[in-house]
Formats: sequence, structure tokens, C-alpha cells
Amino acid sequence: MSMDPSVSIEDLERRRRRASAASAARKASNTPQPPAQFGHDSEAMAVINEIFNPTLKLPESSGHYRLPDELRADDHVAPQDLDIAKLAELKEVFSLFDTDCDGLISKDDLRFTYTALGHEPNEQLMEQMMEEAQEPLTYEAFVQLMCRRTVELDPEEVLLEAWSKWDDYGTGKIDERKIYEELTNYGDKMSISEAKEALSHAPMAKPKSLEEPPMIDYPAFCRMLGGMRKRKGE
Repeated sequence: MSMDPSVSIEDLERRRRRASAASAARKASNTPQPPAQFGHDSEAMAVINEIFNPTLKLPESSGHYRLPDELRADDHVAPQDLDIAKLAELKEVFSLFDTDCDGLISKDDLRFTYTALGHEPNEQLMEQMMEEAQEPLTYEAFVQLMCRRTVELDPEEVLLEAWSKWDDYGTGKIDERKIYEELTNYGDKMSISEAKEALSHAPMAKPKSLEEPPMIDYPAFCRMLGGMRKRKGE
């Protein structure tokens, strides 16, 4: 094959370079690119980190806690003074007791609930419960009854704020051994048996590994222990 005399050596070299560059560009476009890495501050990484390392959203402190005014049997607690989360829980409990769905809890409702839970109905106890409540026992009367029964208990947000002092990383968990040491060695010291009694119903957090010590799920514990009324400001 003879070379075209009209094409110079320089032209051939330029054509060769262009063809080589085009071939390299085609290869680069067909090569799979590694996925872009998420930055540590990206929104996606923040969501992923929150899933695997959740932080507890603690209530903001509103100053020194002051006990609410003492309630008498005929006192009425205003709805705005109550913890809305506790109200929702009470609504669910009331619905469970109101077995005939007539908006009232009667002795028959209590008797049916006892039986459904596998307990023998105690007529004397049921009579005492009905006498303590204001007739008729509507949802509103049920809320007032529970307020009077829990008036001596601190609000949930107050308990949560107090327990969080032992939670250095906002995980919602506290080492059970650490609490035992605090209760039996500092402040108004408890005996070992008193500390065990105090924490006997504390919910335990699910461990992430076999090496993790027993940890108390203290937000759940505060929900169990908290009274009905909200924190009262100064």
C-alpha cells in the first residue's frame, strides 16, 4: 500500500494523535466510576448516624422544680395543666376498661376486665374503686381520679431531666451498676435491698452486644413513674 503523496508526514501524525485521544475518551466514558462518597456532614450520613447512634432529645430545663399545689378529692385539674402524652395513655386505658363502649366504666366493665386478664374479680376491691371515683365514671372523671392518685409523683419531664445527668452521651441508657452505686453510696443512702426494690421494675434496654453491661432504659422508666401533671414553673 503506497502513501498518498499529497498527505504530509505532519498531517499523518496529527491524525494519529486525534484518533488516539478519541479512543482514550471512549474508554474513559465506558469505565464505571466509583460512587461519590458521602461527606461526614452530609444529610444522608446524619440520618444514618442517628439510626445507629440515636441521641436522646431531653426536655429543656425551665428552672428549679416546684411542686404543684396539693389536690383535694373535690378539686378539678384543668386540661392545660396535664401532660398530653399521659392523657393519650389514659385514653387508651379507659377504652380498654370500657368494654361495652358506652363512655362509662361500670362495675360490670371492671369485672369483665379482671376476667379477661385471667384474674378472679374481687368484689370488695371493685366496690372500693367505684366509691373512690366520682359517679358517673366518664373519661373526664377517670382523668381526675388518676390525677389525685398520682399527685405526689413528679412529672415525667422532671424525672427525665434528673436521670439524664447520668447519661453522658444522650443514649437513653444508664449502666445498672452505676445507679446501684449512686443509690447506695451517695446522698440519702439506700441499703442494697432498698435499691433493688426501687429498680425492680426498671425496663432494661436491649443490649447491642454480649459485652454490653445491663443498661436501664430510663426514658421508659420515667414514663412509668411520672405523674399526670406537667412541670410547674416559678
